[in-house]
Amino acid sequence: MPARSVKFRLLLLLCCSLAFSANAQVNTDSLWQIWQNTGLADTIRVKALQAVAWDIMYHDPDSALLLARQELDFARQAGNKSWQGKAWNVIGSVYNLKGDNTTALECFEKGLALLDENRDRQGIGAINNNIGLIYRNQGNPLRALPYYQKDLAIQEAVGNPDGISNAYNNIGTIYNDLGDFPRALEYYQKTRAIQEERDDKWGLGIVYNNIGSVYSDQNKPEQALEFYEKSLRICRELDDQRGIASALINIGFIYKRTGRFESALDYLREGLRLYQELDDQLGLVNTYFYLGLLYQARRDHTQAIRWCRKALDESQVIGAIHHERNSCQCLYDSYKALGNTGQALAYHEHFMVLSDSLRKEETADQLQQMEFSRRILSDSLRKEAEKHQLEMSYVKQVRRKDQTRNILLIAGLVILALAIGFWSRMLYFRKHSELFQNKAEHLEKQQLVNEIALLRSQVNPHFLFNSLNILSSLVHTSPALAEQFIDQLSRSYRYILEQRDASLVSLKTELDFIQSYAFLLKIRFEHKFDLLLDVPADIQEQYEIAPLTLQLLVENAVKHNRMSMQAPLRVTIAVAPGPALEISNPLQPRPTVAPSTGMGMENIEHRYALLTDRPVWAGPKEGAYIVQIPLLENTPRN
Repeated sequence: MPARSVKFRLLLLLCCSLAFSANAQVNTDSLWQIWQNTGLADTIRVKALQAVAWDIMYHDPDSALLLARQELDFARQAGNKSWQGKAWNVIGSVYNLKGDNTTALECFEKGLALLDENRDRQGIGAINNNIGLIYRNQGNPLRALPYYQKDLAIQEAVGNPDGISNAYNNIGTIYNDLGDFPRALEYYQKTRAIQEERDDKWGLGIVYNNIGSVYSDQNKPEQALEFYEKSLRICRELDDQRGIASALINIGFIYKRTGRFESALDYLREGLRLYQELDDQLGLVNTYFYLGLLYQARRDHTQAIRWCRKALDESQVIGAIHHERNSCQCLYDSYKALGNTGQALAYHEHFMVLSDSLRKEETADQLQQMEFSRRILSDSLRKEAEKHQLEMSYVKQVRRKDQTRNILLIAGLVILALAIGFWSRMLYFRKHSELFQNKAEHLEKQQLVNEIALLRSQVNPHFLFNSLNILSSLVHTSPALAEQFIDQLSRSYRYILEQRDASLVSLKTELDFIQSYAFLLKIRFEHKFDLLLDVPADIQEQYEIAPLTLQLLVENAVKHNRMSMQAPLRVTIAVAPGPALEISNPLQPRPTVAPSTGMGMENIEHRYALLTDRPVWAGPKEGAYIVQIPLLENTPRN
C-alpha cells in the first residue's frame, strides 16, 4: 500500500547509524585531523575516515564516495580485509542513496565476502541489513526477510541492543508490507521497549513513524496521526530533516484520507521542499505520488496527472517497480476521468505488464519458500528414521541377553511390527514427497505456458497501437507511402494472427514477416534504422524457427539502443555455424536505460528449451550485441 513507502530512507539511515555508530553528532574537522595524523595507529585513523564518510553521506554523497574509496585503498595496502569490507559497505550505501541499486548490491556482496572471510560478525550483520533494505525498497519483502533475520541472529549473538532494536524494526516493516499487522506491531513494540529503556530519541522517532504506518494501513487514522505527530516532534527536536519530511508526508496522507485537503496539501508541500533539499529520490517519488492522489481526490485531474507523471519518471530512474505500477494506476484513473481513453489505455497496459512482472517475482519467492519447507520436512523425516533405527538397535541388544525361545519370539514380533510401521510411514511420506514434486513441476510448466501466452497477447496491442499512430501522420503527408504502409502492416498483422498458436514456422516465412516489420520500423524512424539480411535462399525452406522470435529481438535492439542519422541502428540477420541464425546490432546504449522486465529474452530461451537441447546464446561481443538462435530441421507434418 502507498502509506508504507515513506519509511524506506529512515530505515537506511538507522541501519547505517547502528552498524557503525554514526548516529551521534560528530566533529568532522577533528576526525579529519585524526586521519591526517600519520603518527596514530592505522585502526584509529581509518575509523576516523569512515566516520567522516558516514557523517557527510546524506548531504554530500559524492565526497563520501571519494573518502570511502580512499579508505578502501588504505585498507588494501594495510592488508586489512575487515576494513576493506566496511569500506565496501559505505560505497554500497552511497550508491543506494543515488538510486543505483545494482551497483549497491555488487558492493555489498564484495564487502560481505571480505567480512565473512575475516569473521567480522558486526560488519556482516550491517551489510545483511542493507541488502535487505534494497530488496524491500524494490518491493520484494519476501526476499528481504532472510537478510533481516540473519542480521537479528548476529546482533543477538553479540549482545548489541542497538542492532537488535534495528533488526526488530526492519522485520516489523516486512510483516507490515505483507499485511500481517499483528506481527508487525509485535516487532515494533519490541523496538519501542528497547529505545524507551535506552532513551534513544533517534530510534523512537523512527519506530513511532512505523507504528503510525501500521495503523494507517489498517485504516485507523486517529491512532496513526497520534504516532506520526510523536515522530514529528522528536525529529524536529533532533533536527532530523529526513525524519521530519517522512512524518510530514505521512500526516499529509492521513489528512487527505479524512477529507482535510487544504491541511494535507500544506504538509505535503513542506515535505516535498525538504526532500528536494535532501535530493532524496525515493522520498520525492512518494511525495509526488501522494500529491497526485490528493489532486485526484479533489477531482483536479490535470494536476493529478502532472504529479503522478513525475512519480512515474522518478520511479523508473531508481528501479522501484511497485511505485512505477502505482503511478501508472493513478495516471490511468485521471486520464480516464478526463475522457482521454488513448492515454488511459496506454498506462493501463503498462500497469498490467508491471503487475504481471511483480506476480512472477512473488510466485518465484513463494516457490522458494515451499522448497525451504520441503527441505525442513525432509530433514525431519531423516532424523525420525535415524531415531527409529537407534530404537530398533537398542531393542535387539536388550533381547539378545535373554536366550529363551519365548522372549526371542516376542522380540521378533516387536521388531517386525516396528519395521512394518517404519516402512509404512516411509512409504507414506515418500508418496507425498513425489506428489509434492510433481505438483511443483506442473506449476513450473504452467507458469512457462502462461508466460508464452502473455507475451503473445502483448505483441498485438502494442504493435497495432504504434503502427496506427504512424499511419495517422502518413495519411496527410504522404498518401502513397501510407498505402504501402497499410499493405505491410496488414501482412505483418496477418502473420501474427496466423502464427500466434504455432510452435514452429519455416525460416522463409519468418524472414518474410521480419522484412515487412522492418519496413514499418524504417518508416517510423526514417533513415535511423536499417535491417540487413544475409541468409541464402536455398536454406530458407530447409530450417524452421519459433514464430515472432525475430520480431522480439529486433524490438529489443530498438528499445535499448540509440539511433540517429549519423549513427543509424543496423540489425544484421545471418547464418552462423551450428547451424544457427545470428542476429546482431552495434552496441549503442541509450543514455537512460529503458525499463525492462526481461521477459522477452527469457521467454525465447524457455521456448527453445522446450524445442531443442541446443541453447540460445546472447551477449556482447566485439562492440556488438549478438543473439544466436538454433535453426531446426524442417520436418514434414501430417
